[in-house]
Amino acid sequence: MNILGFETTDSVASVALYQDGVISESVLISTKKHAESVLPAAEELLRVHGLRSSDIDMFAVDPGPGSFTGVRIGVCLANAFGFAHSKPVVAVSALEALAKAASVPGRPVCALIDARNGNGYGAVYLDDVCLIPPCACQIQEFLSSIPEGCVMTGSACEDGALPKAASVVLLAAGREGVSQVSPLYLKPSQAERLRHD
Repeated sequence: MNILGFETTDSVASVALYQDGVISESVLISTKKHAESVLPAAEELLRVHGLRSSDIDMFAVDPGPGSFTGVRIGVCLANAFGFAHSKPVVAVSALEALAKAASVPGRPVCALIDARNGNGYGAVYLDDVCLIPPCACQIQEFLSSIPEGCVMTGSACEDGALPKAASVVLLAAGREGVSQVSPLYLKPSQAERLRHD
């Protein structure tokens, strides 16, 4: 099984390749915008491993929550590849990807993304079970609702972790894909909010 995954929801994008349980990842610390850097990075990752996009069995993407523009870039790219090659696409949320990277067996993991001004996106997972589904939140209120002893991860936490494509492809492996995925915004964009004010 070959899976190509994209992570574009935060300031640092990444692409990853899953080949029968082995994961290779390219993290894009670049001054270029995601729209300019992610596709070339994916093509280079495939080239290094002697593959073409047509050799990929499934495409995976983080559909959010996160940067509205970044979310659209990743989702559009994964959907385009899936459509072009008639291959399934799998969505793995930023919060789930963060939790997977920080997971400790038997301990709940709180993934919390900073959305500025005391706002955030949060979720809590315990092993493979979602205890608190992804939601937009006030960070302090959310923290008061989580289980004791949580492992804390994400841009709103001390570790400052960002979601990575390696976790996206790892979680996508073994899942059923769909013909296309949709963004997971959790709240309206700033443009939408201003339009309704």
